[in-house]
Amino acid sequence: MEAVAEGLWGLADYAEKKGEIGKAVKCLEAICQSHASFLPIVEVKTRLRISTLLLKHSHNVNQAKSHLERSQLLLKQIPSCFDLKFRTFSMLSQCYHLVGAIPPQKQTLLKALDLTASLPPEVSVRLWACNFNSQLANALIIEGDYHSAFSALESGFESASQLCYPELQMFFATSVLHVHLMQWYDDNSVQSALRRCDDLWESLGPDRVSNLSFFLF
Repeated sequence: MEAVAEGLWGLADYAEKKGEIGKAVKCLEAICQSHASFLPIVEVKTRLRISTLLLKHSHNVNQAKSHLERSQLLLKQIPSCFDLKFRTFSMLSQCYHLVGAIPPQKQTLLKALDLTASLPPEVSVRLWACNFNSQLANALIIEGDYHSAFSALESGFESASQLCYPELQMFFATSVLHVHLMQWYDDNSVQSALRRCDDLWESLGPDRVSNLSFFLF
């Protein structure tokens, strides 16, 4: 059955390149709707691909969300495949955000962060932790929970520091500063956040600074 799935994946690729997104989705849905039994990982990869197409080329967020929720259930049967699990968590969080479902978004991101914390601190795992903390902070800000948002952003900053990734450190430092400016608790906190941004900026070389010009806007 894997050969059948690969054939349908190939047809979906061909249809997408021609701009026929509806046909691409139908090719992929044929795998999910088949009475034949495919391996769970095949179905997960297919549903992730469908969700990607739907989010990129349509406004059908609910259908994408359904595919991702089904993928999560299937992934519980698989002990590894952490990259697929992380991709599913991230995309499902985005779907919840788009439909305004903040509580399930937070729950999804907290589960994702629990998984990153349970794994060896490899580069990819820390990058995913940065991704999840950034999304979580955004969800918390929407709810007005600025204290928890600071905590998520500081966790992201710590992961970026462990990666020795100054551009990513700058992202989290400026995000912390932004939240302080939105919710001004005290002058010292704002000044401390601003000073950290200045220190990071000064530590970057000219080449890296030119790549960070978007932080000014």
